[in-house]
Amino acid sequence: MSRLLFLLLLAVLAVACENTTPSASDADENIPDTAQPDNAAHPDNDHVDIELPETEMVEVPAGEFMMGCNEGVDTACDANETPYHSIYLSTYAIDKYEITTEDFKKCIDAGDCAISGVYEIYENDNTCNLDREGWQKHPMNCVSWFGAVLYCQWMGKRLPTEAEWEKAARGTDGRKYPWGNEPIPNCDYVVMGNDDGTGCGTKDTMPVGSKENGCSPYGACDMLGNVEEWVSDWYGPDYYATSPTNDPAGPENGQFRVLRGCSYLCGIPALSALNTYDREVFYPDAFDMEFGFRCAK
Repeated sequence: MSRLLFLLLLAVLAVACENTTPSASDADENIPDTAQPDNAAHPDNDHVDIELPETEMVEVPAGEFMMGCNEGVDTACDANETPYHSIYLSTYAIDKYEITTEDFKKCIDAGDCAISGVYEIYENDNTCNLDREGWQKHPMNCVSWFGAVLYCQWMGKRLPTEAEWEKAARGTDGRKYPWGNEPIPNCDYVVMGNDDGTGCGTKDTMPVGSKENGCSPYGACDMLGNVEEWVSDWYGPDYYATSPTNDPAGPENGQFRVLRGCSYLCGIPALSALNTYDREVFYPDAFDMEFGFRCAK
């Protein structure tokens, strides 16, 4: 092969490579560059060796549970919460508590979690917990789905699927709340809005595990209230009608990611979102003072 022909062949291959784009499913799985950790604070290291937080987990044994809103007993079911259906899940573990600001800060200090692209402090607003004095045991909030993914990966874990989150919250008897079907949510069980205002009158989140009466049958706490929690799934409004019955992982792609559990802003007069099957959705790169998470494995 002549040198000229060889060079022409290389040029053609280079153009072909530049025009090759990943499939939609591949792109969906990639965390964008803006969400990658910024190691400027640690120029000589990809990350700094920092001891991982000791986070307590609870085990959810393998078996079936009923997922979704039971239209037979609940007249306020949303269409995306139905049909009420049986799901089998393999054994897994899930964090007992929502991830705290103290834990997330360790990931930032290690250089494995970013602030830019995954976390935002609202200007002139004191509702993001990370840098607040004395808020180390409060849930991490103002975090995007990408930020939650990075943290869980750093811990050697992952975000729970929507089905895993719901089973951990309600058990196998189809209960409406983590503690049962009664009483309706109140500040003995949930960090929520009541007659005294949001956050049970604090107008804020509370330290994780503050409402022990509200823990689930498996011992997972704050599954309702405090912050609503990112799960791994893409959102599909009709997914419940077509999902696999074993270990469903959500649609293969989508526009929005799912959040579960509502937040300290939810409550009186509207209690409809404070249940184990309510589904909220948002763009995965969105930040909000209500958005937090926990991990699973």
